[in-house]
Amino acid sequence: METVDLSDADTSLSHQEPLCIIELPANIQPQTKDWLLNLIQCSPEDGGGGLNVWSTKGSIESDDHLYIGANYERLLEGAQSMSLRKKCKDGSIRDFDLSVKKQFDHESTNFLTSSERQRIVHYYLMHIRSQDREQIPGTDVSLYKEQRVIPRCLSKNIIEEVYPLHEKEELDQLVIDWYSNLGSFVSQPIEGIRNYFGEAIAIYFSFLGFYTMGLVLPATVGLVYFLVDTFIYSLGYMYAFFAIFNLVWTTVFLEMWKRKCNAMSFHWGTYGAVKFEDPRPEFVGEITVNPVTQRREPTYPKSKRQLKMYGVSWPLVFVFLVLAFLLMLASFWFEDWLKARFDIESTLGKVLMLVPSSVYAVAIIFMNSIYRKVAAHLNDWENHRLQSDYENNLVLKLVVFDFANCFMCLFYIAFYMQDMGRLKKYLGTLLIIQQFIEQFLETALPYLVLRFWRGHKELNGTAADAAAAKKNDEENANVDALDTSFKVMADEQGKMDLYPGTFDDYLELFLQFGYVFLFSAVYPLAAVFALLNNVIEVKSDAFKLTKVCRRPFGQAVADIGSWQVTFEIMGIIAVVTNVALLAMSPEVQALVSHLSTAKFILLFVAVEHVFLAAKAAIAILIPDLPDWMEEELAKEEYQSRHALNQKKAADLELSLSEEKKDR
Repeated sequence: METVDLSDADTSLSHQEPLCIIELPANIQPQTKDWLLNLIQCSPEDGGGGLNVWSTKGSIESDDHLYIGANYERLLEGAQSMSLRKKCKDGSIRDFDLSVKKQFDHESTNFLTSSERQRIVHYYLMHIRSQDREQIPGTDVSLYKEQRVIPRCLSKNIIEEVYPLHEKEELDQLVIDWYSNLGSFVSQPIEGIRNYFGEAIAIYFSFLGFYTMGLVLPATVGLVYFLVDTFIYSLGYMYAFFAIFNLVWTTVFLEMWKRKCNAMSFHWGTYGAVKFEDPRPEFVGEITVNPVTQRREPTYPKSKRQLKMYGVSWPLVFVFLVLAFLLMLASFWFEDWLKARFDIESTLGKVLMLVPSSVYAVAIIFMNSIYRKVAAHLNDWENHRLQSDYENNLVLKLVVFDFANCFMCLFYIAFYMQDMGRLKKYLGTLLIIQQFIEQFLETALPYLVLRFWRGHKELNGTAADAAAAKKNDEENANVDALDTSFKVMADEQGKMDLYPGTFDDYLELFLQFGYVFLFSAVYPLAAVFALLNNVIEVKSDAFKLTKVCRRPFGQAVADIGSWQVTFEIMGIIAVVTNVALLAMSPEVQALVSHLSTAKFILLFVAVEHVFLAAKAAIAILIPDLPDWMEEELAKEEYQSRHALNQKKAADLELSLSEEKKDR
């Protein structure tokens, strides 16, 4: 492969355009850069990536940005290496195989999506391995045999960043379809999101949209209940039916989402895909031979990791939980202090009584942000080998603490203080204030930064750079408009924030789900505020992804992962809390006043188990897979067995014919 100057390159075919950027430090040594270029460009047989490298300048040696791409045949080889599942001409979905590529519509310009092409190039870059133990030229960094080179260079700042390049026309069309017209508020272009950003982000936005639409029903019922109960007629114990309705809704929603997600992932070819994970680039340990791959790679004793987890990490989590409990008590103390000094029935007193819960809501957000940094640091320190293990352990740490920090006071008020008025006030305050602050941080603040701070910097820089830009244009008059657009897009994206991923977004939805349904019996308006927030959230997250943050590399996933389990566990806890709230209500206690305490407890334990059984029955009655998908999977299994039997028969026939020849 040769280095190509963008001024001379023919980039008329989308498959030959630069797909991602490697950003190098300004002080990189020439011999280090030459060594990197050789690795990226040389053939796979020689241990390289077999990729193309472009430059926007006349000489690659003077360019700190390397534009990386691949020809179409190399992309198809990557699709086979990554076992991408693509649709065949007969409509079935199979792992792409170059030996039978005629069965696929591989000559179509849309056969590989934009995200898949970038992911293939990224896969090649991340799997360039050293051929022997060596030292990187111009540095004191060493490599062991078969070590992945690019991750090592990133960790040692030999390479500053690797990120995919935006495609302006496709991005502009996606923005129009997504949030620039009124119709975009009704539905989202999930297929377009998947083609441009990959399956992981598409599934998040699909889940967010599905959840938002699902909230319409409980929000409507809750609003009607609130209006009738407040302004027309006291509904009394009717809130029990509202709580039961919400418990049924949570189960139906999660099961219907599972069906929808499975159907999407099957259509995209990620359902049931076997994924072999390489060790994380950050994973360190003693170098040994992997018995599966026979490659030399780091190993780390499981006992040491467990010692770190259970000897340090989880005790620190417990310390944070204690601090959260003390913070909660401080909020109650502050509220009692105000009650003792002001008339809480006066207008001033009513306003002041909102201060403790409001301050507490802000303190929760602040404490959560500190804890997330500590949890991420602990997770890094634990040295998990696989990315899936790393993510699952981080999810567990964050969910345990955030759940306790956000809901501890609500459980304390409901079941220790047994003050339903205070519970309603704290629940409403926490939900509304936290959503307001998060929306400001995710939407308003990025917009202000994008609109004023960056714009001001670019405006100031325009005059200073005008003369240099004009001179550069004169010297490179042969560079056409398309070539200039690559440089402009790269410069713009280099100034953008790194996309943090969907992790915090899922966590935010998880906590909101808890606020809405854990105590739905006492606060029917929770679903209304959640719905209003999510309508804005869909567009604010889209704005953040397309205008504020860099384009991330796509990830092929089949579902929302461990978040599905966390939402289901929250649904089970919601059954327990709502049944307990019903048991504590004056109306219900009046109905069962003739029962002894023991019989009363047994009665509501039985009711709780009935609801849990009903929840399980609904989950069983709603199948995870649509009928058509079960049929397609059965066809796929039959065809695989048939092909295997044919191969065995062919091998046997060949073996028999060779035996006859030997005789």
